[in-house]
Amino acid sequence: MPTPLLSRGELLLRLQETFRRFGYEGASLTRIADATGLGKASLYHYFPGGKEQMAAAVVENLCRWFDDNVFCPLESVHPPRQRIVSMLEKLGRHYESGNCACLLGLFALSEERTLFGEAIGQFFTRWVACLSQTLTDSGLARDIAQRRAHDGVERIQGALVLSRAFANGRSFATMAAELPDQLLAGADRSTMWTNRAPRFPFSPGPQARPSRAG
Repeated sequence: MPTPLLSRGELLLRLQETFRRFGYEGASLTRIADATGLGKASLYHYFPGGKEQMAAAVVENLCRWFDDNVFCPLESVHPPRQRIVSMLEKLGRHYESGNCACLLGLFALSEERTLFGEAIGQFFTRWVACLSQTLTDSGLARDIAQRRAHDGVERIQGALVLSRAFANGRSFATMAAELPDQLLAGADRSTMWTNRAPRFPFSPGPQARPSRAG
């Protein structure tokens, strides 16, 4: 039996980064072995089903992270604005202020949708539902909350795409600063606890002025 060189958590993070960087098809076993420091025999020991099992484990791990750090907090009893600001700050760290792509979003756009479509669909459905619950708790009518939650997730995903396209985090930072007020406009319980915008490091583009926030 091979001696484990990495914890399972670290192994999944390295696999995640490899799939995010090269895509499912481009993440060859050679690239995966280079990224993890494990030989192909060791990789098959941990994942007898090969690359598909590796990707499935990464998807499951990502869904678990979002459940713990985004979805459950959105369903908490904290004031609605606090929940949204916390969500955006955690997403900012997870996506490195917009400099990393959303792997589940990438898989949703490619042939991997046929392999992981159910998990991806459940992931985005839950995200919209949890954000909708937060907006309903803020005092918005349920139909308005559902539409805004859907638009909010769309805007987050779009900001990630633009930040990657422009090779800087400005689109993500702008989205994060504006989104709480856009989602909570007209809500009668939205200003409890704080009015501040999310704060996290911003990676500027070539023509942007350096700026870092708490």
